[in-house]
Amino acid sequence: MQHPRATGVIFRKNSTMLTAPGSIWHEAVSMYQSVYPKGLKVRHRALEIIFPNGAMLKFSHMQHDSDMFSHKGAQYSFCAFDEVTDFSQDAVMYLLSRMRNAHVDYTPQMFLTTNPDYEHWTRVFIQDYYLDPLTGIPLPEKAGHKRYFFRQGNTILWYNSKEAAEAVHGKGDENGVNTFTFWPATCRDNPPLLKAQPDYISRLMGLPRVEMERLLLGSWFARPEAASMFKRSWCELVEHPNGRAIKRVRAYDLAMTLPSEQNPNPDWTRGVLISKDRTGLYTVEDLVSIRDRAHHVEKLIFETALKDGPNTIICIPQDPNAAAAAYARDLQRKLGEMGFTCRLLRPVKSKIIRFSPFSSVAQAGFVHIVEGDWNKEFFDELESFDGGRAKKDDIVDATSDSFYALNRGVALPDFSLPELGSSLKFDFSYN
Repeated sequence: MQHPRATGVIFRKNSTMLTAPGSIWHEAVSMYQSVYPKGLKVRHRALEIIFPNGAMLKFSHMQHDSDMFSHKGAQYSFCAFDEVTDFSQDAVMYLLSRMRNAHVDYTPQMFLTTNPDYEHWTRVFIQDYYLDPLTGIPLPEKAGHKRYFFRQGNTILWYNSKEAAEAVHGKGDENGVNTFTFWPATCRDNPPLLKAQPDYISRLMGLPRVEMERLLLGSWFARPEAASMFKRSWCELVEHPNGRAIKRVRAYDLAMTLPSEQNPNPDWTRGVLISKDRTGLYTVEDLVSIRDRAHHVEKLIFETALKDGPNTIICIPQDPNAAAAAYARDLQRKLGEMGFTCRLLRPVKSKIIRFSPFSSVAQAGFVHIVEGDWNKEFFDELESFDGGRAKKDDIVDATSDSFYALNRGVALPDFSLPELGSSLKFDFSYN
């Protein structure tokens, strides 16, 4: 409001959130009218406030991702998303490209406000630096630290100093590096609110556990326990694979798609290696991952098979689709010719039913996890799995298939004993 040609925009998810009684639009109009008794123009139909010096603040919604293109060609020196967990990363990043205004003497800035939400992409932006790794509560000593990021395709590269970013992407204003700062806050940082409502903290303390941890403590890891079929606390981390294992299986969940602008987050090819010993102890020993075309996926499978050795059984999913089934059989042939045992598995049950046996054994304390840089990705997906289609489940499926194959009986063929004078049918199985 102090810069004559400043242009700003504040987003909420839909128009109802913008204009409902007591909403951000009505609060803003009331606040600015008290600051400027004269000369302030309020355009209720367009949801725009024009300040006496000509600066403009617009209020807009973005109910669908496609709505972001209505801001094509816009120039904003200020942009804010009120409750950013209602918006996608693509929408926010697109508006970041609209942050340009040659008529102000400050660097255009974007602000994102939100309550903690474990499932939202904003958690990924802050969890490795600003949050306590166990509780998800912001670390006070990291508050306000400036970080640097560069968006490379659909990947965000992070740096803790300007020098580190410039060493990779060069110096100057055109190197594509942006800055990011995280400021945590709770109701304790709002003295006027607590003065007006002294019992507010007590009311937050009386909320269910998840909401209390989110809204009072500011935890980004708080989520309902019932939403998960797996907890990392059920498993013991170990340094090495189980030397007493009698059987090892690496099962794959296959995908053959590269990330692209149209599909920035395709499924992964995942390969989970699990072993079992005579006491019934299972050890998840390794996870390999790739998102690429078929020949790169095959290369990963062959190289991993050589590393695992011929005593490890390889399981490949056999899709009902004819072409996919033919590909699985061809992959089985290639692995067999290389000297490896490969089995085809046809998933016939729901994902929850398939994963439940592993979940039960883990809860009983019979699953160990070998420490590795893949642990966090493994735990995060298994803990967030609820059987729905909205979340990735490639690791879940590979884990389910490995566990199933470890406990699958192999039937020997029927045969007869002619010297006994009659045909006897036998059915043997072994684990």
